Amino acid sequence: MTRLLLFCALCACITSFTLANTQSPKSQPSSQAKPKATQAKTPAKSKPQAKKPKKKPSKPLPKLPAQSVLDSMAKKGELIDFGEENFPYLAYKLGGEVEPRAKDLGLRIAVFGDSHIAGDFIPRVLRERFMEVDSIGFAYPIFPAFHQNLLTHYQHKGFELINSRKDGANSYPLGGIIARAKQEGAFVKLSLNFSKDNQDFSTRFVFKAPSTLGAFVVKDSSGKSKRLGAKKADKWHISEPMSLRFPIHIESLLPNAMLGGYIISKKNDSYVINLGINGARSDIYLKWEQELWQAELGELDLDLIILSYGSNDAIATTINTKLYKQNFAKLIHTLRKLQPKASILLLGAPQVRLKQKNGTYIQSKSYESVRQATRELAKDEKTLYFDMQDFIDESGGKQKWITQALSKHDVHLTPYGYKLVAESLALHLRELAQKHAKHPSKKPKPTQKPQKLTKEEKEEPDTKEQESQSLDSTPKPKELAQDSQVQSPAQPLESKKDSPKAPKDSAPQEPSPASKPQSLDSSPLPMPAESSAPEEIWQDLELKNF
Repeated sequence: MTRLLLFCALCACITSFTLANTQSPKSQPSSQAKPKATQAKTPAKSKPQAKKPKKKPSKPLPKLPAQSVLDSMAKKGELIDFGEENFPYLAYKLGGEVEPRAKDLGLRIAVFGDSHIAGDFIPRVLRERFMEVDSIGFAYPIFPAFHQNLLTHYQHKGFELINSRKDGANSYPLGGIIARAKQEGAFVKLSLNFSKDNQDFSTRFVFKAPSTLGAFVVKDSSGKSKRLGAKKADKWHISEPMSLRFPIHIESLLPNAMLGGYIISKKNDSYVINLGINGARSDIYLKWEQELWQAELGELDLDLIILSYGSNDAIATTINTKLYKQNFAKLIHTLRKLQPKASILLLGAPQVRLKQKNGTYIQSKSYESVRQATRELAKDEKTLYFDMQDFIDESGGKQKWITQALSKHDVHLTPYGYKLVAESLALHLRELAQKHAKHPSKKPKPTQKPQKLTKEEKEEPDTKEQESQSLDSTPKPKELAQDSQVQSPAQPLESKKDSPKAPKDSAPQEPSPASKPQSLDSSPLPMPAESSAPEEIWQDLELKNF
């Protein structure tokens, strides 16, 4: 019994020992190393992202129509003849399709105007359509920014430009642009975009000097050197004609010496003069020195004068249309007196649209009044008339012109639009000339002699030409007729040549028939370094090949 109890006690001890050394699976560590638990990181507070602006739906870029469409649009314009008495003579020079005569007789056009003209797009097309241009006629001393003549190229240094539209000087030459030398040695180099065998021209300089000493020295590419000087200080002069070969280099000999322009011509030449000023109104000529600019214009022999004003007159909220017509008519009367055989054409302004604060455009309040007054003036003065806005309306309207890359949203057209306007104008001038050729109302009007100057208008000679010692000699101009309005070219301000005689009743010998006039083409217009329109006009379109 005792042995049995001892055996049971021994078994109980063994069992207790075994249980003490045996652990449950939950508490027993795993023989395999468990990966350390990574402590959860608190997510960093993210910065609020800037909201991306919603993309506006892209507007389709303006697209220029096909050439056939442009040709069709050009026919939509209308040229109205309100009784221009001189048009038979212009028609004779244009000659129509069969007998173009401009090449032998020369054809000379001047275009006055505002930013619609200053970029030279309209004048350029007229040159291409009506003539083999071989001369300049008149050019500014230096073209302001956003202005140009595509046949001239300027390099200059040391000059300040004074503009009659915005500056305060009270004595401006023809066109209203002055180049003032800021120091001695200021220079202008003027080159012409003609062939090498067409670089010799008769050239006259419009200038003013602060003293009677020499004002400028002129050197041409053949080695000639001439000095410009005056007997009276601070008075404008028109130099005697100089036979010069271009390019020419003009250098100031005095600070504050001024250039007012160049009259560049040759016998029986053909040209279109660009007299546009950005921002000009129809009365800008009143700021020019009347005797001076009329003497300058009198040196030319024009067949057609185009006046393109009204856009800047219409910007005002209200306008005195009576005064508008009065000042405009005075300009026309003066032009009739100075160029008695020239036809006059009024170019009606396109719609004037003003930008509002919200970005939209509305028509100016005075536009319709100016437009109507311009048309009435053309009728009263018996001129030719071409309304640009009528043409735009008849060929699709303003909005269509915008989508077709022909117009900006404001008053300005694109260069393509100005080209189309000029193509339409040229087309209808040609058609009107052909009608006159088939049904002539009368024979070409002979040139009238300019009226004589009154005693008050006449002055003693007040200028001289001081030539440097050179081997060449400039031919002296011929004596003018006693009954002419002007006096010797040595009297610059009063200088004016006799107007060449127009054909008499017997027409001159006609040249051989030429090919038909060119139709509208897609020849690229050169992109100007300086254009008449605001800089924004170039931002929406690829015009590099313009």
